[in-house]
Parts: sequence; C-alpha cells; structure tokens
Amino acid sequence: MTTAPRAERLRDHFVGWQCRIRADAMRRRSGRPSPGMRPRVLSAAGEEFAPAVTTLLVRREAESFAPEFRHLARRTHDPRDRREATLALLAERYYQHAQDFSDVLTATFAAGSALSEDLVREARCTLAFAQDSHRYDLPCSVSVLRADDPRRDETWWHNALFNPQLPPDIPVLAFVPRWLDAVADPDPDGER
Repeated sequence: MTTAPRAERLRDHFVGWQCRIRADAMRRRSGRPSPGMRPRVLSAAGEEFAPAVTTLLVRREAESFAPEFRHLARRTHDPRDRREATLALLAERYYQHAQDFSDVLTATFAAGSALSEDLVREARCTLAFAQDSHRYDLPCSVSVLRADDPRRDETWWHNALFNPQLPPDIPVLAFVPRWLDAVADPDPDGER
C-alpha cells in the first residue's frame, strides 16, 4: 500500500525526472518531445485512448512563465529567432528547478477533438510515461482549464512558441495525478 510520504517522494521523483528529460530535449533534440513527454493515454478500464499525447509540465502559479512566453512570441515574427530564443529559455532557465513545478500536466487538443471530449466525459485516465529505464503509470483526474486559469495561459503560450498558428480557443486539459495510486519502475523507494 502506498503511504502519503511515499506518494510525495514518488511525485517529487517524477517531477524531477520530467524536468531532466525536458531540459535535455531542449538542449539535444531542438525541442522535439521525447517519448517520456508523450505518455500513452489509457481509460480507467485500461483501454487505450491514444498511443501518445504531448504533455506540458506547468510551474506553480506564482512561478508562471506565461508573460515571458508571450513576450518571446510577440518579439519577433522570424520563426528561427523565436525558436532559438525559446530553446535557450527552456534549456537554461525554465526546467532548472523541479521545486518550481506543480505536478499538474496539461495538453492542448484540436477544437472538437474526439479524444479531448472522451477524456473530459470520463473525467479520469491513466497517463503511462516511459523512457529509457523509467516508467510511471499515473492515474489522473481530467478537466478542461478555463480561459482565466494561469495554467491554460502558460500552456497555450508555451505551445504557441513552437506553433505560431495555434488557435486561441483550443481546449487545454489538465491532468492531476492521484499519487497514492501511481506506480513507478524503478520505484524511488526500491519497492516493487
């Protein structure tokens, strides 16, 4: 049985891992999402909703980078300049301190996406992350972020840096892990 302190260690381990693989993707993969940033999405019954969805790890509200993302997006219309500045910010500053991040993951979806509608209707899913020797299965509650939610703002501006044609009214979903039910391999406490 998972205890609350163990769940907190699991959460911290996951957030730290996410920061490391995301910073590495910015430095070595030109920002292309790695497999550990694109979990499989499973229904509560274990059926696959999607083979992969690109997620974003968002910072705590007080640490939001949305204003900086917005500034980068509006500063230049040259896609190469925008991409270079974005990668530098994300690699050098954004993912440097895991404690600056909440454990909430977000993702954008196309307007009218059947997947986003299914996820919202079910209100829960499991995100199955895997990369190299790490695996995390995170049961999550799912909700649509309101337009005035800072996490939606940060997610939209982050993604707009990589896709300047991103429609402003697309759905942004939040995935809130239930750490007491999460599983990791290897387990941060050495348990199996």
